[in-house]
Amino acid sequence: MIYIEIISILATVIAIAGVILNNHRRRECFLLWLGSNSLTLAVHLAVGLYAMSVRDMIFIALAVHGWIMWGRKAKE
Repeated sequence: MIYIEIISILATVIAIAGVILNNHRRRECFLLWLGSNSLTLAVHLAVGLYAMSVRDMIFIALAVHGWIMWGRKAKE
């Protein structure tokens, strides 16, 4: 199960990088969060944490929504 820990650490590092990009108002933060939440979704499904998996799916949807909304603002 060491791969679960490695994936979880990687997801955390990616999420932190996303926060840093968000602090600099960079649209790419949503791509990092999409990746991070996808990794945690895989981990949570693998270990049977289905409520957490639902949360991850909501966060993925929010990352996609943020990517779209920030893209629209950039075109204005």
